[in-house]
This record gives sequence, C-alpha cells and structure tokens, in this order.
Amino acid sequence: MIRWILDTKWIPEIALSLILLAVFGGINAATSGISYFLLSIPFALASLFVRKYSYLTGAMLFVGAALHIGFSAVPSFGNLVLAVVAFVAGVFTSNPWRVINILAVSGTSFVIIASASNNPNLSLPNLGVIEFTDTGRLVFFIVGSILAGSLIGLAAVGGRLVREQYLQRQFQGNRKYSNSQQDEISLELAEQAKRFEMAGDMNESAVQHISSVITNAEAGLYTAKLDPDAGLRALDKVLLSAKAAHSELRRLYETINRGTVISTAPPTLESLSALELTMREAGYNMSITYSGSRVELDSSMEVAIYRIVFEAIKNVRQHNPKGTMVTVEITWFETSLQVIIRDNGVEVVRKSDVGINGLPAPYDATDDIDNLLEKVIGPGITAMRERVESFGGSLEAQRVVGVGFTVSALFPIIRPKQD
Repeated sequence: MIRWILDTKWIPEIALSLILLAVFGGINAATSGISYFLLSIPFALASLFVRKYSYLTGAMLFVGAALHIGFSAVPSFGNLVLAVVAFVAGVFTSNPWRVINILAVSGTSFVIIASASNNPNLSLPNLGVIEFTDTGRLVFFIVGSILAGSLIGLAAVGGRLVREQYLQRQFQGNRKYSNSQQDEISLELAEQAKRFEMAGDMNESAVQHISSVITNAEAGLYTAKLDPDAGLRALDKVLLSAKAAHSELRRLYETINRGTVISTAPPTLESLSALELTMREAGYNMSITYSGSRVELDSSMEVAIYRIVFEAIKNVRQHNPKGTMVTVEITWFETSLQVIIRDNGVEVVRKSDVGINGLPAPYDATDDIDNLLEKVIGPGITAMRERVESFGGSLEAQRVVGVGFTVSALFPIIRPKQD
C-alpha cells in the first residue's frame, strides 16, 4: 500500500481529504451544526498537501485555527483530523518538513484549546452554556493541552514507526535480492573459471595442430618441387591437421561462450524493428525512419549501428519514465551515414512535475549553460564512441535542455562507382 501511495501522485491525497471531510466533517455537522462542518474543511485540506507542498499544510492549519478563534468555536470531534495529519506527516514527510508539520499541528491544537479556555462562557452544543472561573479555565487549558499533545504525539510516533517498518522491509528485500545476485555471480564466476581451465587445455591442443599445419605446408612446398606425389601427400596431412585445428577451435569457442546467448546470425538494420516492438511492450514510444539513397553496408557496420541503437534505448529505459518517446533517424548521405537517437525524457518528467501555478516546472539560462558545458561521459557512451571511431566515424552525445538526450553517430561510407 505504501509503495503504491509513493508511486501515485495526488490520487491518495485527494481520497484521504475527501474521506476525512466526509467522516469528521459529517459528524461535526450532525452534532454541532453546519458551521462546524465548514471549520473542518481547512484541516481536511491540510492532509492534501502533506507529501508534495508541506508549506501549504501549515497554511491550511493556520486558516483553520484562525477560523476557530474568529467563531469562538470549542474543540469538537472534527479536530481529531489534526491527529490524522500528524500521522500522515510521520509516514510520508521527510525532515525538516516532518518536524515542522507536526509542530504546526500541535500549535494549532493548543491555539484552539487556548481560545476556548479564554472564553468565560462556553456554549457547548446540546449541553448549553458552561461558565468558567479563572481556575476552571486554567484547568481546562492544561488538561486539554495534555490530551491533545499526547494524541498528536502518539499519532506522529505511530506514523514514524510505520515508515521505519516499511523502510526495513525494503532494506531486507533489497538485501535478499543483492545476496541472490551475489550468489549467481559467484556461481557464474566459478563456472567461467572452470571453462577457462578447459579452454587452456584445448588451446594448447589447437596450437599443436596449427603448428603441424605449418610444418606440413613447409614440407609440402619443398617436396613438391622434387616429387609432385609427395606434395599431394603433404597437402593431405595439411588438410587433416587443419580440420583437427578447426574442430579444437570450435570446441574452444563453444566452451568459452557456454551459458551465454549466441545469435545464429549477426543483427542487421532490419533487426531494429524488433527493438521498436520491445520498447512499445515496455511502455515506451519508439519510431524508426530511413531516408536518403541506401547503399549496402558491411555486416560489421550494421552490427555496430544496431549495438549503438540498442545501448541508447537501454539508457532511455534506465533513466526515463514510461511514456518517453524515442526517435531513431537513419540517413544516407553521399559519403556518410548518420544515425540519430533522440528522446524526450526530461520533457515527460517536467510535464508530470507541475508547479504551484499548475504549469510544468520552468528552466532558465543556467540550465542552458550547464547543458552546453557539460561533457557527457560514461561506459555506455565510451563504448558507442569506440564502435563508431573503429570505422573512422565520430559520435556526439548531449542533453537537450527541457527536452531529453540526443546521440548522433556519423559513419563514412563508399558508394559504388556508376558505370
């Protein structure tokens, strides 16, 4: 439940405010009249802003306290909303706002009790008017403050305990997952160590077979000049040694790569459509466009392009929310091929984080300067850049302020001459 509340914006707060207003405000209206229902509204609204805009919680509490003073209202059942606000602050608010909100709730309750105790004639609904002496007002204030402070303190501590219990469960879950991952990694390392031990033996055998190939080939070159039949026999030996070496190398390859997925064919540009489908299934939008006069590419270049696009969209999924749009543009020019991968992850986040005025959080010139001066680095970017540079190309990666991230790779290509 707490995880769902943390991941959901506004819906839990709105539901809680409506429930508090219906329950406590309804009881107030039934027992004390419509005016006390109206006095419950600011306190119910205070719970609406505890998680996102804590300063508005204090403002609502101040308004509620002022209304109680203005109408000379006495403490009522609806004031129990303050304990609920303290509990919610204890669960979902971080310091320093948690302490500020709890102090604001406590202060509001003391103000309400003080206002009532300073009124010599308390008009209690359904009980008539009670006249207080000076001693009676003091006793009323002390007893009421102790009760209110105890209730609010218990609510705040209860909320804090719920939060700590949730964090403890999260920590234990993460630790179990980490231990499981560590066990898997240790097992995989042990298996790989054994594979490399076997690979060493196979490698020694393959080297011997290749040495035999070289020796028989040299002997064949020498004897073929003197006796053609001897040269043919030497070629037979070369063939047998080569086949044996090939078999050992195949075993060596399969042993080293055992446990990993080996594709039957290297990926091509057509394989990008599978990535598009995968992204859509994961909740992201993706489109691929091709333009320009196409030319046949070397298979190794197609693999490099596929890997760059794969790494770029992998970063999108790691760092951006669902709903992010990714566009891949592949353009053939006369002497080059350009691959551009864009996303609007920052824009999606900004639209979801609205400001006080209901508009997306703005960005200023400082953001522009930071994005222009920032050098984007990381193992993923470095690997993509090295892939492009191995073909004599170049790669640029930069953040686009207010929008997202862009990767641009440029590959040199040679078009066949026209007859």
